[in-house]
Amino acid sequence: LFALYVSIVYNAAIATSNTDIIVNSVIVLFVMDVDEWIFSTLEAINDNWTSHSSASDDEMKDKIASQQEELRNLREIVDRMQESQAQMDQIASQQEELRKLCEIVEKMQELHASAHSENVVSGCASDMNAQQLETEHVYR
Repeated sequence: LFALYVSIVYNAAIATSNTDIIVNSVIVLFVMDVDEWIFSTLEAINDNWTSHSSASDDEMKDKIASQQEELRNLREIVDRMQESQAQMDQIASQQEELRKLCEIVEKMQELHASAHSENVVSGCASDMNAQQLETEHVYR
């Protein structure tokens, strides 16, 4: 496929006639043939020099699979962290509401205490007035 693409691009750029197209195509095919011969020679001399070309696909697939698994794991961690952050935000808002409620309760207790003390004072004053009236009534 790559050779076909190179041949088309090369011929479109250089060829000016049909004969030039044929000559250029033969040259490209010859160069590709020489490349195959060199690869076969290297493979015959030492198989380790060329073994990576076929094994690299499998290795790449394994790397891609492991990276995809790692990516899934990282996404799960991020999702859990986002859930934790949402829970922490919810706890913070509940704590703020609780603080406000505590302030309201304290104010209510203060109002109740001041109202109770006013009632006690006014109750005492009315008791004292009643006793004075009785005392005056008795002495008269």
